[in-house]
Amino acid sequence: MFLGGVITCALVGFISIFLGYLIWIKKELSIIAGFNDKTFKGDRNKLAKAYGLFAIFIGILTFILPFALEFDKSVFVIIYTIIVILGSIFVTVYAHKLNNSKIK
Repeated sequence: MFLGGVITCALVGFISIFLGYLIWIKKELSIIAGFNDKTFKGDRNKLAKAYGLFAIFIGILTFILPFALEFDKSVFVIIYTIIVILGSIFVTVYAHKLNNSKIK
């Protein structure tokens, strides 16, 4: 196991978990890229929960990634990539839906 990769994944994982905590629990929505408080019309609590949980989930996956790669590298890289891409798309669509649901 490459120690530099483990340290890097652990550091990035903890940063992602911490940012997820700030977004979800502390409601620091300014951390979200592209978020504009003046133009967002949806439920801020739902938005914070969605982005925060996603960041925490990705942080946990990133933290365990180097250990999972010890078993079967190609399978876990593909699974991790699919989860990150589909999760990002889902959270972005959900945020867009939240923003447009209040506009009448």
